[in-house]
Amino acid sequence: MGLHKFRFVVALLWLGLALGGCQAIRDKASGPEFEDAKLTAIIKAQLAREDRATVQGIDVDVDDGVAKLKGTVDTVAKKNKAAEIARKVDGVKSVVNNIQVKP
Repeated sequence: MGLHKFRFVVALLWLGLALGGCQAIRDKASGPEFEDAKLTAIIKAQLAREDRATVQGIDVDVDDGVAKLKGTVDTVAKKNKAAEIARKVDGVKSVVNNIQVKP
């Protein structure tokens, strides 16, 4: 994926998060669902900042502070780095790392 296409995808992602976040704020300004959505967005942003190619293969879902990572990457180091990044996000209680390494 070219840099321009990646930026477009990231912009769409942020727009979707912003629009979804606005609805969540109207419905409930705080609470576990809001916190989980915020943590998911932060983890995705941190992964993108670390390695843009890696984030394309990783899905993030946070439920009650537990970050669940799944998808595929090409090295064990990237798998471990993704878990480390998620673990460092303030508010994440634990990380379930179900990322698969491509053979």
